[in-house]
Amino acid sequence: MKKIGVAGVGNVLFKDEGIGVYVVKYLEANYRFQPEIDLIDAGTLGFGLMNYLHEYDFLIIVDTISVNDSPGSVYRLTPEDLSGIASYHQTAHEVEVLQMLELTPLTGKMAETVIIGIVPEDISKSEIGLTKTLEDTPFKTAVSQIIRELEKAGVRCIKTNNKSLQEVVIDFLGSYNGKKGNSIWNKNKN
Repeated sequence: MKKIGVAGVGNVLFKDEGIGVYVVKYLEANYRFQPEIDLIDAGTLGFGLMNYLHEYDFLIIVDTISVNDSPGSVYRLTPEDLSGIASYHQTAHEVEVLQMLELTPLTGKMAETVIIGIVPEDISKSEIGLTKTLEDTPFKTAVSQIIRELEKAGVRCIKTNNKSLQEVVIDFLGSYNGKKGNSIWNKNKN
């Protein structure tokens, strides 16, 4: 049986930079998969990504992509496509992801890899939550694309909940664009 994973990459503290992690948390809260897959909060893992590229047979990486296109544009890329985009290297973790995709084949087995890249609007403001531009259609498009990729790989994706992005992020981090939830983080504040 193939080992399949979805890795959300990004920093949840900087607006749209967290979209990869939010997508993974959304899938975790709303879907069940047969056979089971791993949903990975890879954060700004960088060089640690190589372990996942070795360990899995099929890996979907979800991340922002800094290209000259409208914010909210969603791309489906292979590692070869990504290495051909010179303007991609905008953030430290984007550089590290690209380096891992280029170096891993030299060190042995590498997962069949698909990158779902979303063009961000704001990755500099320090706030948990997506910009309005990304939180509706681009977010749903990215989730739909991942579901399609998983189904093509033979995974049955079963919707079990209907939690919104906002609910998922509040459950995970305690706030979303300034709106506070009832998480343990907020209950323990004085």
